[in-house]
Amino acid sequence: MKKNIIMYTMLFLLCSFSFIRAQTAEDKKQISTAVTEILKGFQTKNGDLMNAYVNKAYGVGVLFKSGGDLGFVLNEEVDFDMPLGYIEKAWNIRNQFPIQFGDVSQYDSKNKKWKKEGLFVQFNSNSVNDYVDKFSDVSSIKDQDIFKINSDPEDVVFVTLAENSKENAPINGFRFVMTRIGAKWYLTLIDVTEYNAE
Repeated sequence: MKKNIIMYTMLFLLCSFSFIRAQTAEDKKQISTAVTEILKGFQTKNGDLMNAYVNKAYGVGVLFKSGGDLGFVLNEEVDFDMPLGYIEKAWNIRNQFPIQFGDVSQYDSKNKKWKKEGLFVQFNSNSVNDYVDKFSDVSSIKDQDIFKINSDPEDVVFVTLAENSKENAPINGFRFVMTRIGAKWYLTLIDVTEYNAE
């Protein structure tokens, strides 16, 4: 009897582990497709392609720095005919790297370049909570829906396309946040904080 309980327990744990692995594999597949299409949309300035991943209820926020202070603007959708915070129309990306799951590359603000080039996708990212802590009026920022849905790191993926280019400096690459809402991953925040607009 004791052996049967142990055997059933082990079987249950193995099945649970297999389900978790399958879910992670499905997330990676869905995120890989979304990242590829979002970057292609940005590269070709195709808002429709990017908007397929924007949740209509939450929109897409743009995080930026101006005079050293962190700020953000909320847009209903990506529209390259209108200003998207501090995203310049001439901002170009090459988007030539394969996706690497894991830690992201760090940006060297002093030298205006990435420490390591590549396309990095970081699961379980606490990046949005870190940004919220940097706003001067934290309480009102945390109350906004776009930040509330990003408060649980398990539902947040931070994407960094780290590209160093002399002609684009100080704007190199592209960063954005994807959030799991229900069973789908959405583009919720675009991070242009490496470019300090004055």
